[in-house]
Amino acid sequence: MKPIPERINRDELLDKVSLRINQAVYRISVGLTLTEDGPLVVENLSSLTLQEILDKIKDFLNSDPLDEHYNVFLHYLVNYPVSMCKRKVSPALRYLIGFHYRLAQMLKKDYGKVNPVTMEELAEIFGRSKATIHDCIKETEGAWKDFLQFKKKQEEVEAKAERELVEEAKQRLRKEKALESQVLKK
Repeated sequence: MKPIPERINRDELLDKVSLRINQAVYRISVGLTLTEDGPLVVENLSSLTLQEILDKIKDFLNSDPLDEHYNVFLHYLVNYPVSMCKRKVSPALRYLIGFHYRLAQMLKKDYGKVNPVTMEELAEIFGRSKATIHDCIKETEGAWKDFLQFKKKQEEVEAKAERELVEEAKQRLRKEKALESQVLKK
């Protein structure tokens, strides 16, 4: 006889469903964020065969991936088909793996109680060993720090430009008000 499943109240169910949705959105958003302006590099497709693509998809499906990993895998396969399919880890794939891991750690705080992306999950998505994933993460640490410094400087420049635009708008309003008060006095 099968054991009777534990009953769950409505609030617990809602919490579990919300967490599951947040988990999926979190996983997918990392890949989308890394390629929102298109691929980092354009790959020469002449060295890629249809059989390699089909084999890569077959290997991925045989790994029994999590549902949200399908989207991430296909997104990367579309943007980096050569890097995803070739056995040798390309520099582009190395950065993609390292940056995916670190960006996922950074974005985790925006999604609440979600579980962070693990090296095992990245191994599943990219079809590489955990050792290779670990090496990619380790080797891109300096590039990630450079990226964060660049991003910080870019944000500072944007904030300064925004402050200057606000100040210009304030000055323009003051001039318009002064001109308006002069016209009203006449």
